[in-house]
Amino acid sequence: MPSSTENTNVMKQNEHYNLNSTPQLTAVQKSLPFIQKAVKEYQTTSSSTTPSPFTIVDYGCSQGGNSLIAIQEILSALRQKYDGGGDGSFPDDFLIVFNDLPTNDWNTLIKTVVKESLPNRRCFTLASGRSFYEQILPLNTVDFGYTSTAIHWLSKKPCNLSNQCFSCSVTDNKPEEFQLWKEQACEDYRLFLQQRSKELKKGAILLCSGLARDDDNGRCHAFIYENLYQSAAIVLDKDELLNFNIVDYHRTLDELTNPETLKETNFELILAEIVKLEQPLFVGYKQGILNVDELANKFTEFIRSWSESSLKNALRSDDRVTIIDQVYNEVERRMKTHESLKEVEENINRTYSYVILRKM
Repeated sequence: MPSSTENTNVMKQNEHYNLNSTPQLTAVQKSLPFIQKAVKEYQTTSSSTTPSPFTIVDYGCSQGGNSLIAIQEILSALRQKYDGGGDGSFPDDFLIVFNDLPTNDWNTLIKTVVKESLPNRRCFTLASGRSFYEQILPLNTVDFGYTSTAIHWLSKKPCNLSNQCFSCSVTDNKPEEFQLWKEQACEDYRLFLQQRSKELKKGAILLCSGLARDDDNGRCHAFIYENLYQSAAIVLDKDELLNFNIVDYHRTLDELTNPETLKETNFELILAEIVKLEQPLFVGYKQGILNVDELANKFTEFIRSWSESSLKNALRSDDRVTIIDQVYNEVERRMKTHESLKEVEENINRTYSYVILRKM
């Protein structure tokens, strides 16, 4: 079962995440050529006389808005590969599984999926409310696994962070704390791959896209987290502030492609790349599409969409709604300062990893 800590890694509900996750959408859009490459590397063949559905799983789907774009691209690439080649043995049915934590906003996900028309033969959709650090499907049933901006969330918090809410911000001043988070991230990644290795068929594909670091000293767009922490420090008491940690970790490419980990979990590496993605809200500001107030508001809602559950979990007060609003009002105010706008100019790129693995 997911830990109580993991259950705080939930995106803000009532469609808030779908409406405020444009930066995550750019990561999905960038993954489209990687999806095409991954489909070409798919090597599973059916050994049964009774065709089984081609099973696609999105691990960490959230509310589905971005997920559906990836699913549609996977289906399109499969149609091009098999229909174009005249392979009549390819199954007519597709089973698409949307996976996230039990506390995910499933109502919004279902509404989002129902509104969309999925192409390619007959598509059947299911929802799985389990942690992706558990096995969620039977052995050897998955053909294509996909995850985007999800596996940076850890299963638990290894320790409280001193004077920060983000693990990669303490690489230099608190190396002992950073090491604990690094070890937890390593353990979680291994566990994630172990569970996927059980589910995937031999020759099946796992495509992982996520927030990353260039190297062990990368600060990972840390000013976003620093703004959030400094805003919280004005409103929260000492104990609440100490408990306020975003339970995520941005891995390096070496951490994601460690040969021992891949061998242990029965995966072979097909491709791994680090990509710089422009932050679309920052681009809009630089191009004059957004003014300062619009940038500050939209960027604050983006931050709130993925951080509010962590903030709420740190609070002891009964008046949580007021306190939470005060923190994000301060985040928005700080985004309008000269210092923050300078950071916007200098930190327009985000670092993402794209890793294609094949089950051996």
